[in-house]
Amino acid sequence: MLHEWAHCLKSAPKALAFLAGLGSAVTGWYAARLWYWASLIVLPQFDPPLASISDAPELHIMSAYNQLNETSRLLEVSSRLNASAARWTAVASILAGAAAILGVA
Repeated sequence: MLHEWAHCLKSAPKALAFLAGLGSAVTGWYAARLWYWASLIVLPQFDPPLASISDAPELHIMSAYNQLNETSRLLEVSSRLNASAARWTAVASILAGAAAILGVA
């Protein structure tokens, strides 16, 4: 019976190394997907304002305001995706390090 426990203790680090390596692969893949999604966001190309600022300042300002809002919204989405991808990459790196350490043990 003691021999069985000793065998389990010897193989436990290898099993944990495999699980950590698998976790690293999955989280790394997910981070890559998030970065890919962030790269698909295209900022719109806007036409020049409909009115000059000297002819109709209200229309010019409203047009510029709407364009800035749309650009800001898209940058915010891309920023959130990039930040999340960075966190998942950190998790993947930690798991990869754990897999390497456990694989040696």
